[in-house]
Amino acid sequence: MKYTIAVVSILFATCMANTITFKDCGSVGAKVNSLDVMGCTEEPCHLVRGKNASISINYTATEDMTHPTNAIYGIIDGVQVKFPTAEDCCAIKNLNCPIKTGSTSTYTNSIFVATSYPKLTLVVKMAVLDDNKKDFLCVVFPAVIADS
Repeated sequence: MKYTIAVVSILFATCMANTITFKDCGSVGAKVNSLDVMGCTEEPCHLVRGKNASISINYTATEDMTHPTNAIYGIIDGVQVKFPTAEDCCAIKNLNCPIKTGSTSTYTNSIFVATSYPKLTLVVKMAVLDDNKKDFLCVVFPAVIADS
C-alpha cells in the first residue's frame, strides 16, 4: 500500500511539472539539461502569491564542488532583487553533496511568493554558487507574480 501511494505521488508530481524555456546565464560548473516549474502550464510561468513555487533543475556537473550556496533573484526592470532562501544547499538538502564531475543530478528549491509582492512581470534567476562564489549553474526564465 505504501509503495502504491509513493508511486502515485511521484507520477502526480511528474505530471504537474513542465519543462519550460530557460536561458543559461553563465553556468561554469554544470551543463543544465532541463528546468521544471511545478504547476507551470504556460509561459511565462505564474508564481502565485501566498504559495510556494517549486523548481527543479536537472544538470550534469562539469566540476567538483563541496560547498554550494543558493542565489535566487527576481529581475525587475533590470534590477536584481534577492528572494529570501536558505544559503547552504547541502544543509537544506536541495543538492546531493559533494558534487562530482560527470554526475547528473537535480537541484530543487522553492520560492515563497509572499502576498505582499506586487503583481508584475519579471525574470527569475536561479543560481547555485560554487566554492569560489562563481555560478556553478545559473538559469533565467520569464515569470509573472499573480493571484492565480
